[in-house]
Amino acid sequence: MNGPLPSENATLPALARHFARFCRQLDGAADTLALATAAVLAARNLEGDTCLDLRRLSGQPLLRDEEGQSLLDAPALETWLDTLPCGFIGAGESNRPLVLDGPRLYLRRHWQEEVQIARALLARTGPVEYDPQWLKERLQALFPEKPGDEGKGAAGQRLAAAMALTRRLAIITGGPGTGKTTTVTRILALLLEQEPDLRIMLAAPTGKAAARLRESIEAQTSKLGEQVNAAVLEQMPREAATLHRLLGWGRDGFAWHADNPLPCDCLLIDETSMVDQGLMAATLAALPAQARLILLGDRNQLSSVEAGSVLGDLTGQGETPALDPARAAELEALTNHAATRPVTADAPPLHNCVAELSYSYRFASGGGIGRLAEAVNAGDANKASAILREADAELDWIDAEGEEPPQAVIRQALEWYSPVFEADDPAEALRRFNRARILTARADGPWGEAALRERLETALRQQRSIRTLPGQPYRGQPIIILRNDRETGLFNGDTGILWPDPEAAAEGVPQLRAWFESENGLRAYALHQLPAWQTAWTLTVHRSQGSEYDRVLLVLPAHESRVLTRELVYTGITRARRLCCIAGSMSQLLEACRRRTVRNSGLGERLLVSTEAKG
Repeated sequence: MNGPLPSENATLPALARHFARFCRQLDGAADTLALATAAVLAARNLEGDTCLDLRRLSGQPLLRDEEGQSLLDAPALETWLDTLPCGFIGAGESNRPLVLDGPRLYLRRHWQEEVQIARALLARTGPVEYDPQWLKERLQALFPEKPGDEGKGAAGQRLAAAMALTRRLAIITGGPGTGKTTTVTRILALLLEQEPDLRIMLAAPTGKAAARLRESIEAQTSKLGEQVNAAVLEQMPREAATLHRLLGWGRDGFAWHADNPLPCDCLLIDETSMVDQGLMAATLAALPAQARLILLGDRNQLSSVEAGSVLGDLTGQGETPALDPARAAELEALTNHAATRPVTADAPPLHNCVAELSYSYRFASGGGIGRLAEAVNAGDANKASAILREADAELDWIDAEGEEPPQAVIRQALEWYSPVFEADDPAEALRRFNRARILTARADGPWGEAALRERLETALRQQRSIRTLPGQPYRGQPIIILRNDRETGLFNGDTGILWPDPEAAAEGVPQLRAWFESENGLRAYALHQLPAWQTAWTLTVHRSQGSEYDRVLLVLPAHESRVLTRELVYTGITRARRLCCIAGSMSQLLEACRRRTVRNSGLGERLLVSTEAKG
């Protein structure tokens, strides 16, 4: 190898270089190839991969110099696998920090998490006892055909419910408006009819997503009416928590774990696409072995911020999961609908637990948001371009080709956000703010969250909406919490607004408080009580997951960016209920439609086995 050692290679992130130095301390005799492989693994972990798939890198440049020239090429796979084991790389049963498992190299923690998740999920794929005649009748009663959906919506929901009632694991994926919460509310009601004392818990990755889940379940429960008896309605869950709160996160880790399992018979997790591998492993460790698990989410959305793509791995990474013949026959007998998915004798057990809701009631009218989301998700760049060029009440386009977003973006933001400052109280201000959001593809750079927020605040000062100096808190300032805080009960993703305390204002001493929604109305906090936070006029698409707004302005960089992917654009578009305005370069938007997010993980392959999970 020519050029600097991996620990000194400036093209690698600082953390990867530091990790290479750490590995060298563990084994001073290790060759450059092993050190370089370890450094590249650390770099890929920062990008969301949980492992390094050596098959994809074999024969390719492993390290490059700052001009992009190869410094070290990866050898043939067999040679690589033979030469890697050393003082810091070993098999799973070793105690070395890196694990070589087949053609994949892992940090030990990620390998342990992957094995643990696979075992916990596969153990739940076997059949459970149930009364087929009772279940068939109840499915028909709670999922009747609906006018206008041509049987598509009700049939898909009935199939998902049948899957959930006949296994201890159900993975239900679907886009906005497909009825995921409607379906799961009825699933919970049927489970309670079978077992009245069933202890059900509801959770989601963020505070906002947990609040939406609670509200949705409550709203759907109220619609059940006479379809279920009063005792079941009384037992329906009314609370939802973030996963961190559910697991009792604190300074010493999680209070609930394998040796102190949750008092839970059925756990429902919403927005599963946002759950990273580590948090999923911790959740499954705390879940009793016999407990049911229901995972909800949209597999086409962005993966978690941290490493892993758990929901994508569970649902086949874009492929349609097959059913085995016995499972297909069982579901047809219960629902009166033949399987529309492939049926193969070698279908893995996990796929017998996966349901996809494809009929969207929200987008059934053929509006622009739904059609654009569908085109982007399909990778059909030409169709997406054509839809955006049409006149549509749900869509708008701001052409932006320069070095920074045009003034039209700021004007649109001012139009949407100015009413926040005209509110009479914090509750109304927060409601007005939550009607719209400006979303960006990335946090940094001239097109990023921070730069756009700064420009917007400057404009708000110029029109006298903000009356403080830069850096000072102000009335009407929306904020988002950046880390979990057990003492205040505020969690990452919670959104609030700064507003004077009415009681202090009545005494002539205006004092800003941070106001957040809670189960009992707004709750106020002194600013010094808050954990880390930032102003929330603009959010990255990643941070917006789990939320929906009437109006969304999606700002995409005009120049090529690796973060600009199909999943990011789809997620941004589907945050909008009534209007989605996109600002950016048409050429880059179309390129994003063609670019899929691919995260290296062994979880999907590990799950394609029999119920005896491999270690």
